[in-house]
Amino acid sequence: MKAAVTRPAAVAALVAAEDRENERAAFWALVPMPARVVVMLTARLPRDRAADPLTSFTRAERHHIALALEVMTSHLAVAAQCMRDTAPTHTVLLH
Repeated sequence: MKAAVTRPAAVAALVAAEDRENERAAFWALVPMPARVVVMLTARLPRDRAADPLTSFTRAERHHIALALEVMTSHLAVAAQCMRDTAPTHTVLLH
């Protein structure tokens, strides 16, 4: 099994994966702290975790945060539409 890791293609794949993770961690650090706090609260995690680097979150926590972000993004899109002085883009049928 060690031979598979030392092949140039395998090493390149590991380096690329590490580079992507480092990029994600760098972008996470650029997210303003108030936004990170809201994300933690939405994901029902302690607000103190907002200051944590991306690499400190487990895979399960990151999945939970990503789902919370998707829900929050959809709610924010509706809220933003409500604030605009335009016709709604969605219609609701009442029975």
